[in-house]
Amino acid sequence: MLIRRARKHALRDADLNARIEERQRREEFISLILAEQVSMVFEPIVKLTNREVLGYEALARGVEHPALESPKELFAAAAETDLLFELDCLCRRQALRQAKRLPEGAKLFLNLLPGAIYDPAFEGDALRATLQDHQLQPSDVVFEISERESIGNFAIFRELCDRYSELGFEIAMDDVGAGYGSLEAVMELAPNYIKVDIAFIRAIDSDPTRREVLVALNGIARRIGAQIIAEGIETPEQFETLKQLAVPYGQGYFVGRATRFDDDEA
Repeated sequence: MLIRRARKHALRDADLNARIEERQRREEFISLILAEQVSMVFEPIVKLTNREVLGYEALARGVEHPALESPKELFAAAAETDLLFELDCLCRRQALRQAKRLPEGAKLFLNLLPGAIYDPAFEGDALRATLQDHQLQPSDVVFEISERESIGNFAIFRELCDRYSELGFEIAMDDVGAGYGSLEAVMELAPNYIKVDIAFIRAIDSDPTRREVLVALNGIARRIGAQIIAEGIETPEQFETLKQLAVPYGQGYFVGRATRFDDDEA
């Protein structure tokens, strides 16, 4: 009886400690959001035939938070603390603040979560005013939509794509080829750019089947007026294979590492 009672108290204490730790993590993350302790780096996307820069993808980094250095870690922490929408809004603000520092003519590739459609700062006149404040036109911005996110929120993303396309923005479908029903999403959303996932590109130089699939996907892209961007190019062999397959654009360590652009307002 004493053992059962001790076990019951131990489980209750463990649950209490877990809830205290969760509350502490949430409070720390709220402090990060309020202090805007998120910076942006920009990874170049280049034309594979001549390495001419098409644009830069904005990627979030935690400031003074080593455990939140990567976008994956940041957004995992935001999901755990139910602050995804707030982090997504902050990342967009930070990216736009620094976008004026991008080289002239380069596009800003900006990631969006489904909740972006509910952000009042990203609606109609407010969005146009925001772009003007940061010396940007809709044609300068490409909104990246994750294939993973679009499958579970298809109706929202369909509305989002239609709304932003009408305003003059371009759309990129991200993570294509990661195994979530790529072709259906691509055909339905008809993006301007199709970003092929790094997991697919990693073995492109050694796997004939992947090369055949990429050739077919490149053909579909041309038929719907889209262009392929290969993600995660890390070796010269991958780079040369993609060029031979007539893939127009790519990004990754071999192409160019992410860099910071200083911003006087940040």
